[in-house]
This record gives sequence, C-alpha cells and structure tokens, in this order.
Amino acid sequence: MNTAYRVWDGKQMHYSFDDELTMIIEPSGAWEVKRNGIKGETVAHSHDGKSVLMWGTDQKGIYDGDVVLRGETMIGNPHGSEVLVGVVSMLEGQWCLVNTKTQETRPLFSETARNTVIGDGFYNPELLEAAE
Repeated sequence: MNTAYRVWDGKQMHYSFDDELTMIIEPSGAWEVKRNGIKGETVAHSHDGKSVLMWGTDQKGIYDGDVVLRGETMIGNPHGSEVLVGVVSMLEGQWCLVNTKTQETRPLFSETARNTVIGDGFYNPELLEAAE
C-alpha cells in the first residue's frame, strides 16, 4: 500500500514520493524511515526525539507550521471576500492562521472558507516571508 506521508527529521523534510525511502511500522506503533531499503541508512525514527511523522493524502492534512492559502467563500462574510496567506499556529488553545505582515489572525476552522496548503515552513522557508 502506498500512503502519503512526510517526515521532519529535525533538519529537513522527507516525502513518501521519494523512491529511495522505505517506512517500517512496528506493531507497537514505533516507526522508522530508511534510505535504500530495509537494510539501508536510518533517516528518522519515532524514538530519536526530533523526528515528526505527518500523514496525509494529497496535502489534505494541515499541520503546525504549514503555510496555507485561505479563500473565503461566504457572501456577506464580516471579513469580506478576502484571500489570506498565513502560517498555522496554536494560539490560546486554538489552531489559527497567522499573517504577521498584515497583523491578521483567523481561526483555522471555518465552514465557509477553503484552505489550501501551499507549503510548509520547514521545507519552504521563503513562503514564511510571504506570510509574514
């Protein structure tokens, strides 16, 4: 089975579409990503204290640090028919989109907005500049 994932190893992002990578998941839930097959070099694992495994298909999962393009779809919205680019951050117990350049913050969840992940702050730091 091919499932989309990405792994942040503390220095760089690794993606499931990289043909050299193999993911091993133990029955305990522990996981390991190796380069060049099962006997290859370990790239990241669940117990190294710095790696983060992120699941998702077609970028549908949204994670802390992702840069998101948000388009409001509701007519009569108090914020207007705006487009907002922001970084996903936890603020006061709620996931929000934060754009420090325009000093705007919006809750990530909205029944009327469409969120599209356009990158992440780890792999695409230049997108952070657009959002800040």
